[in-house]
Amino acid sequence: MTRTPAEARTPAQAPSPASPAPLTAARVPALAAGATLLGSGGGGEVATGALLLRRELAAGPVPLVPATALEPDTLVVHAGLVGAPDVLAERLADPDDFAHAVRTAAEVAGGRAGAVGVIEIGGLNAVVAAVAAARLGLPLVDGDLMGRAFPRIDQTVAALHGVVPAPLVLVGTGGDTVVVRECARRSAERLLRANVLALGGAAALAVHPLPASRLAAIGVRGSVSACLGLGDRLRAAQDAGGTPEGLATALGAELLAVGRAEEIVPRQDLTPGWATLVDGRTGAVVRVDLLDEYLAVTVDGVTRAVGPQIIAAVDPNGRRPLRADQLRTGRHLVLLRLPALHDWPPEADPLVGPTAFGLDLAPASVAAARPFGRGVPAASPFGGTSSGGGGRGAQR
Repeated sequence: MTRTPAEARTPAQAPSPASPAPLTAARVPALAAGATLLGSGGGGEVATGALLLRRELAAGPVPLVPATALEPDTLVVHAGLVGAPDVLAERLADPDDFAHAVRTAAEVAGGRAGAVGVIEIGGLNAVVAAVAAARLGLPLVDGDLMGRAFPRIDQTVAALHGVVPAPLVLVGTGGDTVVVRECARRSAERLLRANVLALGGAAALAVHPLPASRLAAIGVRGSVSACLGLGDRLRAAQDAGGTPEGLATALGAELLAVGRAEEIVPRQDLTPGWATLVDGRTGAVVRVDLLDEYLAVTVDGVTRAVGPQIIAAVDPNGRRPLRADQLRTGRHLVLLRLPALHDWPPEADPLVGPTAFGLDLAPASVAAARPFGRGVPAASPFGGTSSGGGGRGAQR
């Protein structure tokens, strides 16, 4: 595959001395492992994207830079992949499509892309943004817009601050391109789904072209580095074996339950489904509400974790994270609440809290999440219906 000529480097794009180490092919397994955990059961299948990224990074590393290390007017364009899970499983993305989407979004915004941003650090789009950066020869911003995976394009810190995603660019197979120059925040997801369907069910996405100064003020900071660190710890725990308690300690997480899935009730469109298990240690009855992602964990009627907190299910044998669409009756699970990468304020509850997914549960307490944040470096801060289990809004 011929590499698109790199964009000319400028001092604004050069990493500062305090920037993290560049992203190399050797770091892709850690990035993929961390992204799978941060998907909270959704965000799509990461392995194929990781293979694509390793191939791109064979030509050289991608600089990883904080938004604060860029010149304030550097234009950061956020890149991702959207599509239905079955389509994404059959169709390998072309890195040139991401490059075209990013360039087009920058042009419509009246500038030139100086860096690529991550839409969501959970799931496939954590690696897809790096693919776009590698193909363009641009730095990747050490941060994202969600701090995990969410199913909709409007569930971002940018949306919380009133920033519209447009211009929004979709590039389908063969280079078919859709440009949405203006749209209301509440219309973005509907437009995304309709146009992805018209493009065959999957498309490269470029969205939220923002000046680095604005991104530094509102974005989730340090999430790529946090994802790499989390992936390192998961891979070390996989090699070491041990108990579920040891795994939770290694990840800086809270151990919620260990047990066997006794019943799984499938979702009905946007109505959540759930899985029920019995904790083999305590005998407690545990319910996991889910759509594309894990939404909540309730133990003997007491809610122990609920979005936007990050919930992970891990196979106790191979210690492999399990997506929500991989749960099966009889399967043994370790349920964890991972440290938060971003403290969503109370006013974000209608956007990313339980009511956003049709659950009548109390919103997550920020204070309850903080004691478990020591295991992941502190961050200051798209399947199915609209992402997650395999894609966004198709998937993101």
